[in-house]
Amino acid sequence: MEIQIPRNALALLMIAQAMVVLPHSQQLSPWIMAVCVVCGIWRWMVFQGRWDYPRRWLKAMLVLGSVAAVALSGSSAFSLETATSLLILAFALKLVEMKGRRDAYLVMYLGYFIIATEFLFSQSISMAAYELVAAVVVTASMVGMNQMHARVRPMGSFKLASALILQALPLMLVLFLFFPRIAPLWSIPLPGGAKTGISDRVTPGDIAKLSQSQEIAFRVEFESQIPAPSQLYWRGLVYSNFENGSWTQASPPPGQRQSILRTSSQISWGTRVPEFLPELENARTEATVSGGVKPLAYEILLQPTQSSWLFGLQVPTITESVEAGSQSNNIGLTRDFRLMSREPVSALMRYKVHSYSELVPDRELPDWIRTRETRLPLEDNPRTVQFAQGLFAESNSVEDFARRIMLQIGTGAYRYTLAPPGLPRSNSIDAFWFETQAGFCSHYAGAFVYMMRAAGIPARMVGGYQGGDLNPVGQFLVVRQMDAHAWTEVWIKGRGWVRYDPTNAVAPERIERGLDAALSSEDLGMFSVLTNARLSNFAGMADLIYMFDSVGHRWNLWVVGYDPNVQAAYLKKILGNVTPGKIAIVLLIGVALSMALVVIALFWRRRKVRLHPVLRIFLKFSKGVERFGFVRQSNESPAQFVARIDARRSSLIEQLDQLLYNSRNVSSTQLALLRKRLRRLQVSVALGLTKDIETAG
Repeated sequence: MEIQIPRNALALLMIAQAMVVLPHSQQLSPWIMAVCVVCGIWRWMVFQGRWDYPRRWLKAMLVLGSVAAVALSGSSAFSLETATSLLILAFALKLVEMKGRRDAYLVMYLGYFIIATEFLFSQSISMAAYELVAAVVVTASMVGMNQMHARVRPMGSFKLASALILQALPLMLVLFLFFPRIAPLWSIPLPGGAKTGISDRVTPGDIAKLSQSQEIAFRVEFESQIPAPSQLYWRGLVYSNFENGSWTQASPPPGQRQSILRTSSQISWGTRVPEFLPELENARTEATVSGGVKPLAYEILLQPTQSSWLFGLQVPTITESVEAGSQSNNIGLTRDFRLMSREPVSALMRYKVHSYSELVPDRELPDWIRTRETRLPLEDNPRTVQFAQGLFAESNSVEDFARRIMLQIGTGAYRYTLAPPGLPRSNSIDAFWFETQAGFCSHYAGAFVYMMRAAGIPARMVGGYQGGDLNPVGQFLVVRQMDAHAWTEVWIKGRGWVRYDPTNAVAPERIERGLDAALSSEDLGMFSVLTNARLSNFAGMADLIYMFDSVGHRWNLWVVGYDPNVQAAYLKKILGNVTPGKIAIVLLIGVALSMALVVIALFWRRRKVRLHPVLRIFLKFSKGVERFGFVRQSNESPAQFVARIDARRSSLIEQLDQLLYNSRNVSSTQLALLRKRLRRLQVSVALGLTKDIETAG
């Protein structure tokens, strides 16, 4: 006969089910969550005795509905979302048909597994704290399952479950720090949902929408002094193609791809000197041997983007270090001097960079790059082309031409706004430059590049982030999606690629002090109430935000970012030459210490409890009168025992009751009097004298 589940344990299990499934509501389809809700309601009605368990045909319908829910979720056949959806549906369906302890244990084990799967989607410190509480609730339901029906008390189960989890934390810490971190034996595609960030296609207005997001793009720690905000241009993508009002990433010109791949590599992987950047070898030598200008060294913690491009300052290169290890071979420098990962960034990525701002890339421009960076669509934006060519004819040089365009932007009727008027796909540059004259960074950068190319000058638009918010608590830089920016690069003979930022002409405060400094009150009203731009006016809120952000950053550094390379560096620092024998010894020591803590906790619970001083005096008395035939019964209180010995001692009996049950603070005088009276009673029992002792006392 199947042993039934205690009611309180079942209630705890249902609470645990809701807690472990709730965080997945951000990733799963509403259809799947609806199935879970239906199963939860059904089990609750069974718990109350209103409904019966589902019959076989109804179970079949629930299974078919679950499969349909997965199909309607839109996930690919072998994605992580699909695998998690099936696991959660199995968890919910098993809860409906659960009758005995065996079924309950299976649901609990699935609950632990679902808690683990949430960390594949989010590794934040808040999620870790939430899932720790969820693990305590699941464990509490297991504790309740192993108690008698009448003894299942939720609070007691919670206390015991919390103690069990706390006892396991030391061992978990040892395993986390020292156990070899190896790749899994299986592979499930990581989440592929859309993420907020820079896109490989930019239409004027896209970055303006992105700038309203407070989501963190990446954090940066510099080894030396942090550069001025006006120098922080985080390159991510290069847009060289313009068509139908949109800019897209660079690509070789038609008919040139094979010859380009034969003559020069498009991406240089690892830390070797790229053949398209020969100046890098000299720069490294001067910095290390000749004491020349040191490169700017920093470390980036990039949030998941589901894209391959990375971010870095001017002329970034990956450093060869213990922390980087083999990871450096998975990062490359592209031909247009950007960083790129071999695989899409689907989890927090940590990499170190050296930037050489003094280098002049492409002093001599290859013909295929010149062709690509001067190409314009035919018969598009004729007014802009005519204006640019006329302005160039009046200029003395490329620099003078760029200066005149910047002056036109700065002194004209142009304005900087997050809500610019819409532009047509055809002749969009003309509409912006001559009609609306209101836009965001991509409007001005796109128009600047277009006019440069109209004059036959190689130019391109660069997308990334500009600036960042310094966290004074942790001394690191936080770059958010609202810092998304677009600027331009113009090729000038003898100088290579030179950065021009048209936004600096229309809104210089954006470059010097950040986005919120350049916006009107109307534009600021478009931000969420919980953004830094809106909360900065409240005293103390900025400091509180910085503190929480610093804690989150350290969590990312030492927990989420604790990969095999960081572990190898840490072990080498404390162990020297790392060998399997040393690792085994450290693990054994750690396990021994953890087990010692558990043993200490067990013996601590069995330690002698310090008794109440009144009770200690009475126990000494009761032990003393045992040899005279007066043995205290288990159901006798101290006062009843004294009354059985001599019922006339009412004042002593009353004093015992008062001191034991009605007084928290007992004075030394009261204890001395009690000790004296009990000693007199013991003497009278020994001598067989019971008369007049009370009066004498």
